[in-house]
Amino acid sequence: MRTRLRAAERRTQLLEVAGNLFSEHGYHGLSMESLAEAAGVSKPVLYQHFPSKRDLYLGLVADAVEEMESRVRDALEGTTDNKARVTGAVAAYFDFVEDSRFGLLFTTAELADEAVRDAVEGAFDRVASQIAGLIAEDAGLDTDAALFLAASLRGLASEGARWWVERGTMPKAEAVHLVSRLAWRGLGAFDAGTPVKPAERGRAPAPPA
Repeated sequence: MRTRLRAAERRTQLLEVAGNLFSEHGYHGLSMESLAEAAGVSKPVLYQHFPSKRDLYLGLVADAVEEMESRVRDALEGTTDNKARVTGAVAAYFDFVEDSRFGLLFTTAELADEAVRDAVEGAFDRVASQIAGLIAEDAGLDTDAALFLAASLRGLASEGARWWVERGTMPKAEAVHLVSRLAWRGLGAFDAGTPVKPAERGRAPAPPA
């Protein structure tokens, strides 16, 4: 006998089941019929919540990126110690990529959909902006330089976490420590008393003699 759930509870349940199945089978390998069966609902009930597989996928991506942003934001706002903030933000990425929804943020090529790309890239940009604010304040850099470094740090954390999930054998705590140490040492090279000037950034390197 199927359990009757409230609309919000049913939507959450469908997204949880879909996250696991999309992760296992990919976008094209999953049908709405198989999803309904796995979730223990009829197809009409599934279509009441999500009129198409694309709508379901977009809903799942939206929930995933919202959680990723929330985890990073909590790490940054949970302390005033910038070193601890770096470690917390890196740990948030590692925690997130262990979730089955990780694949949705890094293998979206399975669904060449502009809405999906916009959702993922928008989330990454917002995370970079949060980090950039702290970098600008702490290192004395202007907005462009801080955003550039923040995007680079975000890439370091997300790519390191992805590599660890796919191929790493060391404990997660050790992996987080290594990436955090690398990021913190890099940020330590910037002194708030000697900010980088825009003219210096735009100057082309001298050609070899």
